[in-house]
Amino acid sequence: MRAAAIPAVAAAAVLRRAECFSSTWCRGPCSCSSTSSDIVTDISVGAADYRNGDVTFAVLTLGLVFVPGFLYVLFAVNEMLSNNTGFLSCGKATLWFFSFPLLPLWPIYRDLQKLYHGFMVLISTEQEEHLAYLTRPTRSYLIKFLEAFTEAAPQILLRLYRISLRQPEVPFSQIETMEAVQVSFSLLSLSSKVISTYQKSITTQQIIDGELEDSETFTLPCCVQVLAFLWWSSFLVARFEVMALFASTLHGWLFLVVGVHVLLVFLFQTAATQHHGIKRVVVYLFTGFVFIFAYLEINMKSRIKVATWFPYTVYTVLVFIENSIMLVVWFSTQKTFTSALPEAEQALYTAHRERLIFVHYGAFCFGLLMMIATFCCPGRNTRPHDKVAEQLHHMPVIAS
Repeated sequence: MRAAAIPAVAAAAVLRRAECFSSTWCRGPCSCSSTSSDIVTDISVGAADYRNGDVTFAVLTLGLVFVPGFLYVLFAVNEMLSNNTGFLSCGKATLWFFSFPLLPLWPIYRDLQKLYHGFMVLISTEQEEHLAYLTRPTRSYLIKFLEAFTEAAPQILLRLYRISLRQPEVPFSQIETMEAVQVSFSLLSLSSKVISTYQKSITTQQIIDGELEDSETFTLPCCVQVLAFLWWSSFLVARFEVMALFASTLHGWLFLVVGVHVLLVFLFQTAATQHHGIKRVVVYLFTGFVFIFAYLEINMKSRIKVATWFPYTVYTVLVFIENSIMLVVWFSTQKTFTSALPEAEQALYTAHRERLIFVHYGAFCFGLLMMIATFCCPGRNTRPHDKVAEQLHHMPVIAS
C-alpha cells in the first residue's frame, strides 16, 4: 500500500507545482502591469495638468499617488508602537515615514518576485522553498487595497470632475486620450480589487472554519470573476458619472452626500456590534468611505447572519437612491442655467443631458443583471483544491 501511494503523492506534488506556476503567471503579469500603468498614467496626467497651468489639479493628482503609502505608514507605525517602546520605536517610526514615497512601488516589486519564484518552481531543485515563498502572507496586499480605494477611486472622480468643468453645459464632451487611459486603468484596478478582496475574505473565513489549510486560497471560477468584473465596472461607471456631474454643478455639496453615506454605513456597523473603541471607530469610518464606491464583506457576516445576496441588495438600493437624487438635482440645476438660452441651444443641451442619464441607468441596470448572474452562477463557492482532489481521485494507482 505504501508503494502504491508513492505515484499518487508524486503526482500531487507535480499538480501543485503546475497549479502554482499557472496561477502565478496568469495573474502576475496582469497585476504588475495594471498597478504600474495606473501609477504611470496618474503621474502623466498630473504633469500634463501642470504644463497646462492647472496647478491645483496637478498637485491633487500627484498627491493622491502617495496617499496609500502614507496611510500604510500610519498603520505600520501604530502597530509598531504598540509592540515596541523607547528609542527603538522612534527609530523605526522615522524610517517608516521616510519610506512612504516608495511604498506605492512595493506591490510591483512583490509581483515581480512572485513571477520569479513561480518560474523557479518548475526548474529549481529547491522547489519547496519557492512554493513557501508564493504562499507566504505579505502586507503588500494592504498597499494594493489602499491604492484601489484611496488613490484609484479618488483619481477617477477628480479626473471626471475636471473633464466636466471644461464645458459645464455639455459635460464629458471633451476628453483627452491620456485622461481616458488614466480613468480606464484606475477603473480596472478598482474593479479587480473588489473581486480579490472578496476572495481574500472568503479565504480567511474558510481557514477559520477549518475548510481550508493556511497555505490554500479561495478562488472564484473564471466565469464568475468575469461576471463580477462586469458587475462592479458597470456600477462604478454609473456611480462616478453621477458624482462627477453633481460636483460639476454644486461643487462642495458633494461632500454632504459623501458625509451622509459614510454616516449611514457607520451607524449600521456600530448597531451591529457591541464592541466600541477609538480604533474600531476609525475602522468603521474608513469602511464607510470605502463603501462610497463598493460594498465589501469586511467581517460583516460575522456580526450579522444573513443570506450572502442580502447586504449587496441593500447596498444596491441605497446607491440607486443616492444616484437618482443627485441626478435629479443636477438635471434641474442644469435646466435652470440654460433656460435663458435660445431654444436651439436648449434643445442641444437637453439632448446631451438625456444621453448622460441614459448612460447612467443603462450602466446601472447592466451591472444589476451581472450581479444577479453572479449570484446565480453555479460553482460560486468552489474550493481551489477540489480540482486537484478530483484528479487524484480518478488517477489509477499502479501496484509495484
